[in-house]
Amino acid sequence: MGPRPTGRGQYPANSGVGAFGGSLSSELAMRWFDYWLKGTANGIMNEPPVRYYVMGDVNDPKAPGNEWRTALAWPVPAKITSYFLSPGGRLSEKLPQEQESVDSYKYDPSNPVPTIGGANLFQKKGPMDQRAIGERQDVLKFSTPVLQSPVEVTGRITVELWAESDAPDTDFMAKLVDVYSDGTERLVLDSALRARFREGFDHQVFMKKGEVYEFKIDLWSTSLIFNKGHRIAIHVSSSNDPRFDPNPNTGKALRADKQTQVATNSIHHDRVHPSRALLPVVRVYN
Repeated sequence: MGPRPTGRGQYPANSGVGAFGGSLSSELAMRWFDYWLKGTANGIMNEPPVRYYVMGDVNDPKAPGNEWRTALAWPVPAKITSYFLSPGGRLSEKLPQEQESVDSYKYDPSNPVPTIGGANLFQKKGPMDQRAIGERQDVLKFSTPVLQSPVEVTGRITVELWAESDAPDTDFMAKLVDVYSDGTERLVLDSALRARFREGFDHQVFMKKGEVYEFKIDLWSTSLIFNKGHRIAIHVSSSNDPRFDPNPNTGKALRADKQTQVATNSIHHDRVHPSRALLPVVRVYN
């Protein structure tokens, strides 16, 4: 598993990705074919079955990471650590103590948040700077204090949101972001969940105004060391177009008509509704 794009082209020049990984995967593939097709005794079957690339700070040559590692199984051992969304845009390992705390925004399907990087096939892809989105009122940002030590995160990432809407159906998007010391916001992972499918993709359950629901957004996996001086951030919104088709918020059959409505969506982050990111922390460096 390496940090390279799928589909046409490469990461754009401003993505912050260096010459990660080299040609290791090609070399491994050739050795594998040599073993099975030519009978070459090159020892590849005696090596660990998992080989993955740990990303790191692309601006600091002394930063930990930016290297290949091996493992006997995936995921590698890690401590699943809660980073709670908290009032004032904070992301903290401490459970919020507020009895009630919420951030709200209006999501307009006719003016969705634009896609900036990510796991796209033909669009510009990769860890692009999320500051290009601008200071939109329909994007919530939560970040840790400046890290005093590098933090290694390797494995599956999940974001759990406690949310409500005045629309019968809407979307919730979450991004894991590496905030560099110069303010650059490098996208690491992003994903989405359509409200009507929050209980499973085999049936639809619509929302009721005034009720708070839990949404579990699977961001898939990564391996990255957030360097000292960086911040770990979670961005929340309800659109990411064209990576995800904007939800019209009406609750009708999708694409049945052109009708849309503006939704007021709210993210709760208090003691009763602990919205959080679950990060598999492998190591905190000294």
